[in-house]
Amino acid sequence: MIEGRNRPGALEVERAREAGWIEVQSPQNRDLVKSLQRDLDQGEAEANALAVERKAAVVFLDETDARRVADIYGLHKTGVIGVLIRAKREGRISSLKDELDRLRENAGFWIDDRLYEQVLKEAGEV
Repeated sequence: MIEGRNRPGALEVERAREAGWIEVQSPQNRDLVKSLQRDLDQGEAEANALAVERKAAVVFLDETDARRVADIYGLHKTGVIGVLIRAKREGRISSLKDELDRLRENAGFWIDDRLYEQVLKEAGEV
């Protein structure tokens, strides 16, 4: 079974893959992946390793440990909250608060209360 298959948004991601918007790739440097797996889960290790290999402009990471490793390798990173902040600034969503609440309530996405308040304040929603 593929991890996350039944999670919110999984169907949309699969459809985007089928439509060619998303291409699934695996890192070639398995030694780097194995090394990173000492501190990260497999997906985070592979994401970081692939970003290093491809000299990615940005890597999408939400977990603190994965973001710390990205810093070590000099990778530029963002996460779901960063994407939503940009969407709010560009007028693609009307309410950052609604989207963050939906993530918390429907997707089980953990957001530290201080970060939640800080992000909403910066977006002018508090």
